Amino acid sequence: DILIAAPGRSGAEWFSDLCNELHLPLINNQVDIGVRGELPSLVFKDITDVMYEAKLKYMTRGYNDIVRTFCMNPYGYVVTENTDGIITVNGHSFDDPALRSENTNFALLVSNRFTEPFKEPYRYGKHIASLSNMLGGGVMVQRLGDLKNGRRTNEHRMSKSFVRPTLEATPGDLSLVLPKRHLDNILEMLEVLDRLAPGTANTDTLLYGVEVKFYSARLELTNEFETGLRNFFAIGDGAGITRGLSQAGASGLHAARAVLKRLNGNG
Repeated sequence: DILIAAPGRSGAEWFSDLCNELHLPLINNQVDIGVRGELPSLVFKDITDVMYEAKLKYMTRGYNDIVRTFCMNPYGYVVTENTDGIITVNGHSFDDPALRSENTNFALLVSNRFTEPFKEPYRYGKHIASLSNMLGGGVMVQRLGDLKNGRRTNEHRMSKSFVRPTLEATPGDLSLVLPKRHLDNILEMLEVLDRLAPGTANTDTLLYGVEVKFYSARLELTNEFETGLRNFFAIGDGAGITRGLSQAGASGLHAARAVLKRLNGNG
């Protein structure tokens, strides 16, 4: 018999547990944790007019961690998404000018790659995201000025904010959700971006949390995506070898060709 496992992102935890039971070696992938910033589109206009989705990466001085912008949405909207029952934050924009907002939003993500003995980056990311749900009932939003001053954003302070939020989120305190290291990295990145796009680190810049990008634990596989157990193949995002629908589909085709070759007595 030949088995192909395609657990998908939602089955990543289950598949990781299964691999541990089968004593199949796993390579820890990273998890990116951070916030989604929202500010007036004018702040990044000179950049987004030239490069619609600027991808900016920075190594912090404090921790030598990598912080990056991701999924920049000029004239866009902040939205929620459901990740295994946990409400996280994301963003999108419309091509139709009539549907555009006055704001630009983008993710600020801190990359963490764990070493031994820690083996559960996926659960780590989910746990942090769940804290926002616990404290705010979903996505939490905080003014940058309030975060810097160590105070919770409340409805009164939000009502006086120059930036009008495009997502109805719960005003709160992100310092009760994100680890200090992540917050320090994000604040340092915002100050650096402020030199590139003055106004980024304004008091009224909105920060939504939590945004998480998961990477499933990766199996050690052959070039045909076969595991250490003969005739057991693993493909797609859940196996940690792809990131996205097109790549996952391509991995399935590649494994299928290897299986056909073996069934025909050539593998």
